[in-house]
Amino acid sequence: MPHISNPYFFILLLLLYTGVVLFLVFYLLVHKKPAWIYKWACNRVAAFKDFGRFSPQFRTKLYSSGAIIAIRFNLETGRVSAINQTGADLLGITKTNNEVHGSFKHGEFLSHESRKGLVKELNLHKRVENYPATCVVNNALVKILITAEKYENGDVEAMVIDITKHFNIYQKIEDQYLFLQNILNALPVPVFVRDKSHQYPFTNQAFNNTFGDINSDSSNKYAFLIPPDFEESDVPTSEDSQYQASISSKFQAEFSTAMSTGVHHFEVRRRPLKKKNGQIFGVVGVATDITHRKRIEQDLRDTTKRYKNLFWNAAEGITTVQHDGRLTEVNPAMASICGYDSPEQLLEEVHFVDKFWRYPEQRAEYLKIVLENKTAVGFDFEFVRRDGTIGWMTISSSGKFDEHGNLEYIENIISDITLKKQSELELTRCATIDSTTGICNRNALEGHLITLLNAKPATPFAVVFIDLNNFKPVNDNYGHYTGDKVLEIIAQRLVANCRETDFAARLGGDEFIVILNEVNNKKTLSGITDTLLDIIKEPILLGGITHVVSASAGVSQYPADGDTTADLLKAADASMYDMKRSSKASKINNQLELLANS
Repeated sequence: MPHISNPYFFILLLLLYTGVVLFLVFYLLVHKKPAWIYKWACNRVAAFKDFGRFSPQFRTKLYSSGAIIAIRFNLETGRVSAINQTGADLLGITKTNNEVHGSFKHGEFLSHESRKGLVKELNLHKRVENYPATCVVNNALVKILITAEKYENGDVEAMVIDITKHFNIYQKIEDQYLFLQNILNALPVPVFVRDKSHQYPFTNQAFNNTFGDINSDSSNKYAFLIPPDFEESDVPTSEDSQYQASISSKFQAEFSTAMSTGVHHFEVRRRPLKKKNGQIFGVVGVATDITHRKRIEQDLRDTTKRYKNLFWNAAEGITTVQHDGRLTEVNPAMASICGYDSPEQLLEEVHFVDKFWRYPEQRAEYLKIVLENKTAVGFDFEFVRRDGTIGWMTISSSGKFDEHGNLEYIENIISDITLKKQSELELTRCATIDSTTGICNRNALEGHLITLLNAKPATPFAVVFIDLNNFKPVNDNYGHYTGDKVLEIIAQRLVANCRETDFAARLGGDEFIVILNEVNNKKTLSGITDTLLDIIKEPILLGGITHVVSASAGVSQYPADGDTTADLLKAADASMYDMKRSSKASKINNQLELLANS
């Protein structure tokens, strides 16, 4: 038997094969007549055809020795006058030399319908052959066939065959046939049997719904159901073993045909039906409508073609990366972004994708997102080109996982956003850098303070508010250009004298802010503040002119003086004005003291 890859298909074929055999038996019994029964009965009835011409002794022996029931009764009275031993045993009649004891009538064993029909036929035709009837023996139904002849005196001589066993076998075959028919009708795929006369004696409901009455179709448009080499002339002989082996194999092919609903595609699987001698007498097959599958396959081919076109012509880079970081597929755009001449060159020189990532911690963060969410959308990172230059990429990824949840590979779409990032950085710089002094502006200051206030755990810091003294005369006497240069030099001095953890910014006008991180000792805070004021007072030489500008400073501390940006700046500002007032008071006292001494 050929190898069957699908066990369910093998079971289906086995059911089909069994059903076909049962169907053919049933078909012969119903349509071809059970000639083997009738011939046997008729041969025995013929022996009694001239029964009346035989001598009484011969007739007595014939009645007694018959293997079938021989009975004589009167049609009018129904009285049974003679019966052989076979009939007496079946009906439970007491007799002597075939003569019936007592009054036994045919109505005592023939059913009413059978008796009524038999009487009608004999009165009409004088003779019946193989008349089907039912009798009741010991409360059990017995199926019989009656061949009888009526004489002028009303007597009837009949031969009766008990066909109960044969009828039960026939009924079982019919029940099995109906059972199999119901099973096959429940199948959603068309099933058929074709014989050597090119007829289809068996088809299931799905076949009829799909192809209609194929036996009445003269267009031959469904010829594809049968293999091209399955013809009557090709049926192999028992000696033709090689061809017998080839024709015995399973046939499978795909075909297309025009139907009322359009062109349909079918996959037909067939197997030959054989007699005991190995001769093929038909073929059984299953015709599956694969139109939908064909459409899906075509859609898949179209989609694959579109994907390939997109892959090779896309402006964005497209890559496939295995779970271990191996780069297995790149398109031309990706090669160009990374500075390679072709995808082949990139794959030859770069085996693992981590070579592109400037910072490994960024890749680790990205992989964590993919593993947790199965996707990553718009993840920006810095990458290294082939020539060593740095750029920016944004990557959107879809991870493919196996049934156990393990990552197999990642599909990526990548865009080069280097110019965009440069623009963003420039905009950020412009938004946070003071154009006059080149240090951070008020926006950057507020952002830095918010970061410090939200830090976990919280750390103490101090805000030093610096306001320049005597700066207005510089602007008024030497112009704004000179004033701006003085502000720039003072700002650079502040930045240069801050620690790495500190932060300096221009608040506006001639006001500056310095954030001293992790400083909560007042002595240390006072020392740093005095240092900043001293460097501001250092002379500034511009255009041969020396400018000296002093400053006043006020300090607030977090969290003692507030826990918001506004509160801390307000407290530092107030402290600065206190310093200004005390400085003025000190100067006045010094002047009064000098006058008094003079």
